[in-house]
Amino acid sequence: MFVAMRTLIVPAIFGLILLAIAITTRSGKFARENPGAPINSAMREAMNMMVLPPEQEAEIARIYPGAQITQTGLRYVINRPGEEGTKPRRGEVVAIHYRGTFMDGTYLDDSYSKGESFKFEVGKAQVIPGMDQAVLDMNIGEKRSLAVPYWLAYGERGVQGKIPEKTTLLFELELLENYGSPRS
Repeated sequence: MFVAMRTLIVPAIFGLILLAIAITTRSGKFARENPGAPINSAMREAMNMMVLPPEQEAEIARIYPGAQITQTGLRYVINRPGEEGTKPRRGEVVAIHYRGTFMDGTYLDDSYSKGESFKFEVGKAQVIPGMDQAVLDMNIGEKRSLAVPYWLAYGERGVQGKIPEKTTLLFELELLENYGSPRS
């Protein structure tokens, strides 16, 4: 008799515990006040470290007065608006023209000299994070100037022999075409 009762009581208690957790979670009683904020101090510290040095902030303000700043720290100026409602979605193949330089104007790379646009899947880490982020927010035909902080470019280490550590880059970017989802 005790064994039969135990096989019924244990699952019932377990079910009640799960039900209590579900109701509590659904009610939001223990929800954080700001769910977008980092949970622990290490994450908060890392977020605060994503700040450009004052001299770079001043230079970007001089080059791109009135630049908009995203939550991630990407700065941009819309030079020519595009066709409204034509933003690409993550995973779609787009064609862009770009020209990249260092903060001092030194040439980095561009698609124009190659004689053709650059095609890639948006949001698939095929370009630097700052470029992915910018393209996802652009309409076809739009031209933007970008100031890409190091954490959205090549990171703290840079690229040995090509891009110094913690380097902010400047890009002129034009979204030419959206080919949609790639064919499998």
